[in-house]
Amino acid sequence: MQCLSEPGAPIESVQAATGRRRREASAAEVLAATRRLLSAGDPMAQLSVERILAEAGVSRATFYACFPDKHAVVAALAQESLSWREQVSGEALADPKLTRPALDELMRAIVGHWRANRAVLAAIIELAEYDPAMRGAWRGAVDELAAQTAGHLRTRWAGSRHAPADPDGVAAALTWMFERCAHQLAVDDDSAESVALALSEILWRTVTYRVR
Repeated sequence: MQCLSEPGAPIESVQAATGRRRREASAAEVLAATRRLLSAGDPMAQLSVERILAEAGVSRATFYACFPDKHAVVAALAQESLSWREQVSGEALADPKLTRPALDELMRAIVGHWRANRAVLAAIIELAEYDPAMRGAWRGAVDELAAQTAGHLRTRWAGSRHAPADPDGVAAALTWMFERCAHQLAVDDDSAESVALALSEILWRTVTYRVR
């Protein structure tokens, strides 16, 4: 395959690559501007395209070359804000040698990532209340986390008489409980620590439960 930088590369390909890079740079500016506005406290319902354009310093034509509307911007931010799913592994839950301090640290890491992206995640949840597409995307993201958690719990409980009848249901309940607690309760560093340890306590009691 001929590289674009090689002599003789089609001029159309060079122009297309240049245009793509410009769109990517413009999209990044729009995303960064929207994140700043949300972090500053602008409600999602009042966040207009005009406000985003002014903050990003891009033209309306440039904006619409990158995104069809502000909902698409938030959807893109959602993927960025949930990238911690790949960084924080819940595989420790499957380890029968899991210790309580290790679980505490895992919950601190997860709640910490949520806190770092709280403004955007709050906007996503707000938008999901009335936008079916965002609601489906958000539910899919949380359900993916629940499925991962269920897999780890099934591994931990494999062959155990103490295993619950429905590990998937337990994982789903725990994951959505985490979503609500992090969204409603983890509003500052102190409350985030409290939420992380409370979730760790609940999860610890769940995974170490023994039938009498």
